[in-house]
Amino acid sequence: MSRLFPAATVLFLASAPLSVFAQTGQGRLTGTVTDSQRAVLPGVTVTAASPALIGRQTTVTHSDGRYLFPALPPGVYTLTFARPSFQTITREGIGLPIATTVSVDAELALAAIREDVVVTGVSPVLDATTTRVGVNLKGDALVGVPNSTDLWGVLAESPGIRMQGFDVGGSHKSQQSNYESFGIQNQVRVISDGIDHTEGANGTGFYEDYYANEEVSVSALGSDVEMNGGGAAIVTTVKSGGNRFKGLYHVSYEPGSWVGDNSSPDLEARGFTGNPNLLFWEAHADLGGPIRKDRAWFYYAFNHFTIDKVVSGVPQERGTDLGIFDNHTIKGTWRATPSNMLVGYFQQGRKQKPRRGISALRSPEAVFGQDSYSRMYKGEWQSILSDRSFLDVTVGRFTTDSRFTDQHRFQRQPTDRSDRYRPHHRGPFFDRQRRAQQASDQSAVYALPTGVGRKPRLQNRLRIDLRRLPL
Repeated sequence: MSRLFPAATVLFLASAPLSVFAQTGQGRLTGTVTDSQRAVLPGVTVTAASPALIGRQTTVTHSDGRYLFPALPPGVYTLTFARPSFQTITREGIGLPIATTVSVDAELALAAIREDVVVTGVSPVLDATTTRVGVNLKGDALVGVPNSTDLWGVLAESPGIRMQGFDVGGSHKSQQSNYESFGIQNQVRVISDGIDHTEGANGTGFYEDYYANEEVSVSALGSDVEMNGGGAAIVTTVKSGGNRFKGLYHVSYEPGSWVGDNSSPDLEARGFTGNPNLLFWEAHADLGGPIRKDRAWFYYAFNHFTIDKVVSGVPQERGTDLGIFDNHTIKGTWRATPSNMLVGYFQQGRKQKPRRGISALRSPEAVFGQDSYSRMYKGEWQSILSDRSFLDVTVGRFTTDSRFTDQHRFQRQPTDRSDRYRPHHRGPFFDRQRRAQQASDQSAVYALPTGVGRKPRLQNRLRIDLRRLPL
């Protein structure tokens, strides 16, 4: 029997560096504006624009010449620096990854007549405030690399991560692979669009839609302070739509005839038959765009994949390892006012394994059929109180509902949900397992400059976590 109990944690930290308090799904742009004599320039209007940002954000440099955008979604940005009697400078192609602080300085020269300067080209991304070791993948780097199209495929590409199983042609897509980060096998944290769905100490709660991610970040070392463990930190952000309608359609197909076999007669004589894929196919379709330009965006995605594998030591006519997965992702973003943003997000994954656990030591008649649902949703309010104050309130929930059925009922009535899902006790086992994590996270950030030419520092931060955990 399980019980739910509330746990509350209040954390107050003062006078700590801004980089220590990075938001797990947000990035920051900062820098110093000077004149041609290298003297700091207060009162410069700095405007940030990006396809990932609804509308624009504007701030003004302070007496030390520094500016700060404390919370921006990851994307490619354009910064414009303007002040009367000075040149207007535009910096384009500034990449901002997840939970990264990027410093962009500018030098404005006096202008006898109005003159604008546009600096084009991809700006290098260098976060000098962190010692993090890891990888950030987005765009073509995320979807163009032939991997298992899941989080473990990204982990295999990350420095500092050592996988204990390697995917070949999607062979590991239906099961989680073990790995370690600089020798640490557990203490992992997995966060998707601000929602923690870590399972146990080394896994993820469900198979999210890989192609619905805007960016995936893996930290093997030097993670943010909000990652309360020494293992790998995996953070993903889901696509949000934009001011233009965009979509993605992807299909992968691999029949068993395309899979090679490197087994030998000696291995086969000892009962080893290998476990190659008999069938693998995946289809993804999504669409995002404006409900109202610069005010409201939507995004929806559907993903399905099927994988069927040989089980070593089990004849194919006796049974195979079949997995069927379906996923729905919905996200909406509304800019209520220039300083207030509301975000809603929902993702559901369904996993079906008719013969879960089949092996050479466990007959097909003795295994269970699995039909499980995982759901994750959140509501988030982001408010820019001033050019140095930011408030973020997130309420989220992650649940899993796993149902296991004996093979007789699974095969006899595969579509009769009322019979198949009726809870039963089977000795020490249960027919149904449920797990839920609820969290409320409110954080307020206020940054003050500590002196001319110095970086802003966080003056104080109040964080409250409320969780309901199974006991």
